[in-house]
Amino acid sequence: MGSQTPTSNDRSRTYWTPTMERYFIDLMLDQMHRGSRIGHTFNKQAWTDMLTMFNAKFGSQYDKDVLKGRYTNLWKQFNDIKNLLAQNGFSWDETRHMVVADDDVWDAYIKFHPDARSYKTKAVLNFNDLYLIYGYTTADGRYSRSSHDIDIDDDVQGMNIGDGMGSIAPLNNERSRTDWTAAMDQFFIELMLDQLGKGNKIGNTFNKQAWTDMLALFNVKFGPQHGKRVLRHRYKKLWKYYSDVAILLKQSGFSWDGEREMILADDDIWDVYIKAHPHARSYRTKTLPNYKDLGLIYGNAINNGMRQDKDLENGILGVKAGEGREVQTPTGSDRSRTYWTPPMDRYLIDLLLDQVHRGNKLGQTFITQAWTDMVASFNSKFRSQHDKDVLKNRFKHLRRQYNDIKILLQQSGFSWDETREMVTAEDHVWDAYTKAHPDARTYRVKTVPSYHKLCVIYGQESSDGRYSRLARYADPICDVPVLMSGMFPH
Repeated sequence: MGSQTPTSNDRSRTYWTPTMERYFIDLMLDQMHRGSRIGHTFNKQAWTDMLTMFNAKFGSQYDKDVLKGRYTNLWKQFNDIKNLLAQNGFSWDETRHMVVADDDVWDAYIKFHPDARSYKTKAVLNFNDLYLIYGYTTADGRYSRSSHDIDIDDDVQGMNIGDGMGSIAPLNNERSRTDWTAAMDQFFIELMLDQLGKGNKIGNTFNKQAWTDMLALFNVKFGPQHGKRVLRHRYKKLWKYYSDVAILLKQSGFSWDGEREMILADDDIWDVYIKAHPHARSYRTKTLPNYKDLGLIYGNAINNGMRQDKDLENGILGVKAGEGREVQTPTGSDRSRTYWTPPMDRYLIDLLLDQVHRGNKLGQTFITQAWTDMVASFNSKFRSQHDKDVLKNRFKHLRRQYNDIKILLQQSGFSWDETREMVTAEDHVWDAYTKAHPDARTYRVKTVPSYHKLCVIYGQESSDGRYSRLARYADPICDVPVLMSGMFPH
């Protein structure tokens, strides 16, 4: 089970998953925009509405006190981080979603504030949104201004992954700034990749229609208050962020670790470089999950000589329009460098599913014509030049993911939560299983939105690899143990 329903007064035992917390925060943000926040809390109707929607979403029977308890807990978490960031030497790392400081700074602070120890290694994924919810509440609990007065259509708050240290710029009384969350960044990057695939990037920017389309989709997802300049400013900030990393990787001794998604170098190399370039200190420990995506968007501007190293050092956007190719494709035999974005995965899965329904899957693979058709459709969609091996390798990777989940669901105590699209179990069940199978740890909090499709694609393969029945008759909705049984039905 993903959440443990409290008994009696023991609400502290409610297990809040990342998905539950994210949904609760979204509910609070929605109520803020409706003007339902009064002082340091929400009005009675707002709590009733949030509780109804929360219970409907997760099939739970919580009362208001459970949500109010989490509200108080999140407020304390926000204040703890806010107090930390007010101290000298501490800053916010937007990429890792955590407070960062040198070890000696941490040691000195923890000596007098031992309760802060957990934040040294703790990621707080929703801090940007917590800032919107609690950031304008004064010390005595009053709300310092109406939620309708928060002007979030501004350039960029100083909490940017491209700002080196990623410190939070204080809000002034003139205007607040756009609070870019990790989800907003990821969605914006996916929008840019989509426009890139459509051939709408010209030189160092996108054409007018592309900006209009991206803004429309962005505002549908995150609210109608943003203007084109917000996205364009973020585009430049992300370019600066990518350039910082590109400069580092051009230095002798630095390399990219694809597994950990970060820059690597020996300590003596880091020490020498940071002494001359102190702004690069944060990249020593920072993970950069979007770097390969940014490489597709900005990489050719650098690789084709559109920006000189000196310009990169100074962060100057001195790019001539109309030069360079727009899509970075793997060269030679280095297919391992193909970086699969979520839109690419979703599209490939849909192609595979279509071929299954056409009856073109034989055993553990597809007929030659099916691969040819899929490669053609995929390259047309993303303006790429991948060959069959790239798609076949991803096909094998997705099979491993499917099998991992299938094995989990065959264990006693595990089930599939359709609402949250993830494997669930009691904490003690997870603890026992991951102790013996540490590689399964990620599935404890990992959502798998395409699992039902993977079930159709891989689910009918027999143990010797043969397809056990005609794929065209496969049930498009796989049977999954939905919070009822731990066994995977066949």
